[in-house]
Amino acid sequence: MKTILIANKNPVESIEIEGIIKKEFNTLIINSPQELSDHLEKTDLVLIDHNFTEKSGIDFLVQILKKSYLPILILAPHDSAQVAVSAIRIGAYNYIVKIGDYKRVLNISITEALAKFNEREQMKQTIIALKKRINELEMRLGIDNKEEEGAVPANSSKAKVNIAEEIISRVKKGEINLPSLPQIIIKFNELIEKGAGIKDVADLLKQDMAISSKLISVSNSSYYRGATENTTIEQAIKRLGLAVTRQFVEVISNRALYTVSHKNYIELIEKLWEHSLACAYAAQLTCQILNIKLPNDAFTMGLFHDVGKLLLLQVIGEIEVKNPTVQRINRTELLKTIASFHGKFGAVILKRWDFPNPFIQIAICHDDLSQAEAITKDVLIIHFANLLVKSIGYDMLQGGEIDLEEAESAKLLKIELPFINKLKQQVQYEMEEIKKALN
Repeated sequence: MKTILIANKNPVESIEIEGIIKKEFNTLIINSPQELSDHLEKTDLVLIDHNFTEKSGIDFLVQILKKSYLPILILAPHDSAQVAVSAIRIGAYNYIVKIGDYKRVLNISITEALAKFNEREQMKQTIIALKKRINELEMRLGIDNKEEEGAVPANSSKAKVNIAEEIISRVKKGEINLPSLPQIIIKFNELIEKGAGIKDVADLLKQDMAISSKLISVSNSSYYRGATENTTIEQAIKRLGLAVTRQFVEVISNRALYTVSHKNYIELIEKLWEHSLACAYAAQLTCQILNIKLPNDAFTMGLFHDVGKLLLLQVIGEIEVKNPTVQRINRTELLKTIASFHGKFGAVILKRWDFPNPFIQIAICHDDLSQAEAITKDVLIIHFANLLVKSIGYDMLQGGEIDLEEAESAKLLKIELPFINKLKQQVQYEMEEIKKALN
């Protein structure tokens, strides 16, 4: 059995939690950070309550990650989202909001965290091989600058292809365990397809206290606030409507995927998340203003179009966590490599998640329409939305000016400058409001 370390300042609460999880896990309890050293080597997962230290357990989280690479769950207060946000950014696997009957989800949350952590551990051999290839790429790039005129240059592009092909090969062999699509998204979509109403959706969302509490908070934000304050998930769904509720379920669940093992890549992951979210809103707004009805949801396509970049950043970040002495990749070259090959990785993930073919095509060709099997309106909308949000500044790698009017997708959609300027303003407004609502 796996061993769970319960870090809680309240002895009574510690014993209650131990009683809930001890049938499935071995348990250790500490009531102060000074007790950590005696138990860390025996621990498979750490459960930290926000009451554990004066800094809501965040300083203790940092202390653990300096000594060992372990999955960590934070028990966050219901009245302060910042604790959960800070914990995730620093390196916690996930958080559980202490609201309602939160103890019911402890066993499920711990089991899921351990499973995902084990999946990452199984990537070890691939990570070692990829680290070697990336070091070779760095060496070749250095040699390129020194080669004499007329000599055959080291083929850095070929080195990149080798990196990409190696990961794809290992994915197909099952040697890389891809992240799983959150089950709440799958179940929610199944309910909507069956024509379920507010009660059925509310019953589903009550199974995830983190999402439920966040949705209630969003429904009471300045953007959606009504005459009275919502206190139940049913009230929140009624105010938001099923369509908007579905979007927020996707956004909140998708956000949890955007984590990385190495702190040096947190900023890039945050930029990637903002780019994906902005693209989702840009795609949705473009369809609304142009009165285009797509067979697939534009918002969802925008949200998932760059998921391949997420996988590549996580794999490379894992390399540096496993071996801190390895020379870091030049950031510009890293981002160019990711930009060149993320489409293939995105397609692999979306296939594994059973997304329909239009989503897979978008993952492959949203940066290059020539890669598309067919130029559909789905493809054009996401291609245009992707460029538009980059032109606003939502991008990992800041490039030159983007002439949106001359973009092939803009021409085929017959989008002109007044529309582009209006859309930019609306996307920026939506992003500002969504950040306020989620925070």
